[in-house]
Amino acid sequence: MRIRSSDRPAPSRPGPVMTGCLDVVLGMLLIALEGLLSAVLFYAYTGSDPRPPNPDMAEAGPPGMDWSGTLVLAAITVAACVIGVVLLRHGLPIAGVVQLLGVCLLLVLTLTAWHSAYEDAHPEPGDARAYAASYT
Repeated sequence: MRIRSSDRPAPSRPGPVMTGCLDVVLGMLLIALEGLLSAVLFYAYTGSDPRPPNPDMAEAGPPGMDWSGTLVLAAITVAACVIGVVLLRHGLPIAGVVQLLGVCLLLVLTLTAWHSAYEDAHPEPGDARAYAASYT
């Protein structure tokens, strides 16, 4: 079989410096956008108490665990992880790695939010300050 060569030159591709710089910029922009989005959603869901305290209510213990902050951060972490994997699959390795590093930070924030909410809902026995703080 004979391979035919055409008179057209091969399409030129940008050099590795240009594609590498754009790759990093894309990764940083995605991290900044996800950070802004997570801050807005986290503030919107945890900034206000949906149930104002009622003086007639007498609770026997601390309030139940608040899952709103944990679930918002978990959803954003999963979305960021999917974006990172898509970037890696589409041949943007630097942006994908930067994205997955951001996912690691979001995962740490998610676990921290969960642990804080867990400690608020399950204070140490005999810790009067924890019970008093949960009512303020």
